[in-house]
Amino acid sequence: MNIRPAFKTAFLILSIATIGSLSWSTSAESQTIPARAFVVPPHHEIRMTSGSTAWCVNVEPINGNFQVTDVNFCTVVLISPGTGSVSQISYDCTKPTVVMDADFNGVQDIRFCFLKTALQPLFDNLHGAKPKTVTLTIQGTTFSGQTFTGSVTVQLYLHG
Repeated sequence: MNIRPAFKTAFLILSIATIGSLSWSTSAESQTIPARAFVVPPHHEIRMTSGSTAWCVNVEPINGNFQVTDVNFCTVVLISPGTGSVSQISYDCTKPTVVMDADFNGVQDIRFCFLKTALQPLFDNLHGAKPKTVTLTIQGTTFSGQTFTGSVTVQLYLHG
């Protein structure tokens, strides 16, 4: 009776099961990848009652971690928890979206513009004439299933 081959087979099965479970746990968990969010003038501030009717933010990949042409525009949201009656608003994906290189750094970015009327519920808990510093997070998903997120801090003027 030879016990060794059975032991080797059992060890091999255990090893494969362990390796398989490790690979499943890493591939099953989806990770949020960082994106660079930035604004260009005149969007470095939000003036709710003057200026243009929309505010825009640009998003670009960091070190090529996603392709801007792979972004599902209908999944993009702007998030600002605690500043309004809603914590996020959705991007109106029926509007044209511009792919460009707004900061001329050689990396394509996407400009997402949000109407100020849509921004209103994000900020309706804030009051007063002094400008507020707000940090906004933009998040979305690519068609390949990656979730990206980036944040930008701007001055918010509720009046004027």
